[in-house]
This record gives sequence, structure tokens and C-alpha cells, in this order.
Amino acid sequence: MVAQALIEAFFRGTPPPDGVLLAPVGTPFQRHVWSALREIPHGQTRSYGDLARQLTSSPRAVAGACRANPIALLIPCHRVVAQKGLGGYAGATQGPELEFKAWLLRHERAL
Repeated sequence: MVAQALIEAFFRGTPPPDGVLLAPVGTPFQRHVWSALREIPHGQTRSYGDLARQLTSSPRAVAGACRANPIALLIPCHRVVAQKGLGGYAGATQGPELEFKAWLLRHERAL
């Protein structure tokens, strides 16, 4: 039931219900990036470079953490884009994964 409430909140564009704790398994750095991803508001994007500067890291490291994200819809890595263009999604730079990223961003009116 919790997952359903989170997904419904995402598609409504509202914050997730209070008290929901997401605890995906990852390295400390990955969890740090994933936490920052959750701070990007619905309907907005950040570039890999902007996020890397915020986290004092590199764009490639941020992209790697995005690629390792185990719950991509709820930890919105689709909101991280390249300086020019969409960048990648789920490790792909073309094909259905990138089409899904574009769909998510259009749904949020961020594209």
C-alpha cells in the first residue's frame, strides 16, 4: 500500500506522504546523490554538472549513482539532465529508456 501511495503522489505531482522512509541499498556516495535527487522539485531539472558542484563531486560520478538508483521513479533521477539534451537514463543514451525519461519529464511539464 505504501508503494501505491508513493506512485500515486508522483503522478499527481504532490509530495510523498509523510513518514515514508525510502532506504535503498547503495554506497554512502550513492545514497548521498539519491538524497539530493529527492530534493529536486517535481517539474524541475538539474544538470549532472550542477548536481556534481552541489555535492562537490564530478558529473560522471553523479551519473553513475543515477544509473545505480534501484527505485528510479521514487528517487527521481530522470530530473537530472545533460547540459545539452537529456543525457542518459538507466544506463542508456537512446532507445526506450530515454523515451521513458522524456515521457516522465513531459508528464512533469519539465520538458
